[in-house]
Amino acid sequence: MAYLHKGKRKSETYLSICHNSRDETGQSRREVLYRLGKLSDYAASALQDIGRALYALGGGDVSDFHVEAAQKGMKELGRYNYGFPLVLLSLMRHYKLDVLVRRFEKKHRLSYSLWDVLSLLLCDRWYEPLSKRGSYLTQSDYIGLEKVSLRHLYRGLDILSSYEDAIQLHLYKHNKRLFRYQLDVVFFDVTTIYFDSQVEEEGALRQKGFSKDGKIGKTQVVFALLIDIHKNPIGYELYSGDQYEGHTLIDAIKRLRDKYDIGSVTVVADRGMLNQSNLAAIESHQYHYIIGERLKNLNRSAQDYLLNLGNYQKGTYSDSQGKKKPVYYCTYAYKGRTIIGTYSEKRAKRDKADREERIQKGQKLLKKQEALSKKAARYFLKNQVGQEYVLDKAKVEKHQRYDGFAAIATNNPQIDTLKAIDHYRHLFQIEHVFRTFKSHLDVRPMFHWTDKRIRGHVAICYIAFTLLNYLQQRLKENQCKLSERDIRRVLAKMEVSKVEIEKKPYYITAKKSEKTHAILKILKVKPIPDFILSKNINKVMRWNKPDTT
Repeated sequence: MAYLHKGKRKSETYLSICHNSRDETGQSRREVLYRLGKLSDYAASALQDIGRALYALGGGDVSDFHVEAAQKGMKELGRYNYGFPLVLLSLMRHYKLDVLVRRFEKKHRLSYSLWDVLSLLLCDRWYEPLSKRGSYLTQSDYIGLEKVSLRHLYRGLDILSSYEDAIQLHLYKHNKRLFRYQLDVVFFDVTTIYFDSQVEEEGALRQKGFSKDGKIGKTQVVFALLIDIHKNPIGYELYSGDQYEGHTLIDAIKRLRDKYDIGSVTVVADRGMLNQSNLAAIESHQYHYIIGERLKNLNRSAQDYLLNLGNYQKGTYSDSQGKKKPVYYCTYAYKGRTIIGTYSEKRAKRDKADREERIQKGQKLLKKQEALSKKAARYFLKNQVGQEYVLDKAKVEKHQRYDGFAAIATNNPQIDTLKAIDHYRHLFQIEHVFRTFKSHLDVRPMFHWTDKRIRGHVAICYIAFTLLNYLQQRLKENQCKLSERDIRRVLAKMEVSKVEIEKKPYYITAKKSEKTHAILKILKVKPIPDFILSKNINKVMRWNKPDTT
C-alpha cells in the first residue's frame, strides 16, 4: 500500500511516495516509488491540488473533502424563506407597482418606505395570512425584506385606502397590456366579508345585513367585484354591510364607464343581480347583458317552445379546461330580448335525482304531519281536508317538464348564440375568485375597525390576487398548471440556511424543484447559487430597493 513519507536531511524536509514490501527473508523494507523533492518547494494549495488529483484517480469523490472540512467548522445560524420575496417583488416590478408606490411616497413625504410595507404584507397574504401585528412579529422569517415597524404597517394601510381607485386603474391597465386583449365582456357578482364583531357604528362600512357566509349577527361589508374572462380583476367596490346586493350593479357599471373609458361591453351576471330596474339602467348606459333566466317565469308560449327538444340544434362550447363540449340550444324572441334555451342529459339526470330525493324525504315527513305546514311544497306534498298531506302528483309531472332545461337572456341581437352560452358558462369563475379571496388570501374575518383600515386591508388582498392570478395564467400558458396551494408550497420550500464555516458566513439554498425552475423561468429570474457568501446575497438576488431617482 502506497503512502507519503517525510524524511529529514540536514535542515530540509523531503517528500516521497513509498511502498512497504518484504524481502526473501520476510523482513519489511521501504521502497521509494517516487521522489517529490523538498517540501519547501510546494505551496500549500499545490499540495492540496496534488492530493485531490491522486484521490480522484483512485476513484474517490473530491466533494468528500468539502464535507469533511465543513463538518469541522460549520454551524447553522438561521433559516429563512426567499421564495415569496423573490417572486412577489419580481411581480410587483413587473406591474410597475414600484413606480406607483414611489408616487404615493413623494406626495405624502413619508418618513418610511411604503414599498417595504406593501412587500411584507403581500408576502404574508401569499404565504400565511396573519394579522398586521403577526406580520410585524414574524417578518424576520424572510430574507431580502427591509424591517418595518408596527405603526408603519398600520399607517401604510391608511395611505393605500386613499388610493383604491388609482390602484385598481393601474392594475387594470397593466393587465390589458400584459394579456394583450380588448375588454368586451365582464362578469359581476357580490359577496359579504364579515368581522368578528357585532358592534355597528352609524354611517360606517361595518353594518349588519344578510350574510352570504351564514354569519348571523356579525357585522360585515358588501364586496362587489368585476372580472374579465381570464379571471383578471377589473375593479371592486365596498358597500356598507346592510346594502342590498341588487343595487350595487348600477354603481359598478357607472364606475366602469367613468373610470376606464370603455366602449361596448357585455355584462354577465346571475339573475338575482338584475331586476327590471337594473336591466333598464344597463341598457340606458348602452351596455349589453347576459343573465340567467327562470323558465318558469316565462309565459306559456315561450315555455312551450323552449321545452320542446324538436326546436333544438347541436353545437359546441369550451369547458373550463378549454375542451370542446356538445350543447343543445335554441333561441326565442321575448319582450325585446333573446332567450337562449339549453338542454343537457347530465343536467336532466341531476334534476331527476334531486326531485326523487326530495320526494323520499317528504314521504318520511308524512309521519310528522304537524311539522309540514311550511315545508310541504318543497317536498311535492299538498294539503288535503283535515290537514292531511299527500303526494302532489300533478306538481311532480309539471316539475318533470323542466328536467335538463335551462335558459339565459341577452339584449344583444348581434351576439353569436354559442358565444353567449360560452360567456355565461364562464360566470362560475367569479365564484372561484371569491373562494380565493376568502380561503387562500383570508380576506375575512377582518379585525379592523375604521373604514380606512378596512379599505386598506381589502386593497392589499386585491393586489395579492391580481399578482397571483397573473402568475397562474402565465404558468398555464406554458403547460405548468399550478393551483394557489401548489404555488404556496413551492415558494415555501425556497429556503436558505445561513451557516458559519471557519468563522465566515455563507448561505446554502435548499434543492430547487422543477416547479421552482418553472416559476423563475416565467418571471425571467435567475436562480440564486446553491452556495454563496453572505455579503453577496442581496447583490445576486437583486433585492435592492426600487430606484428613487
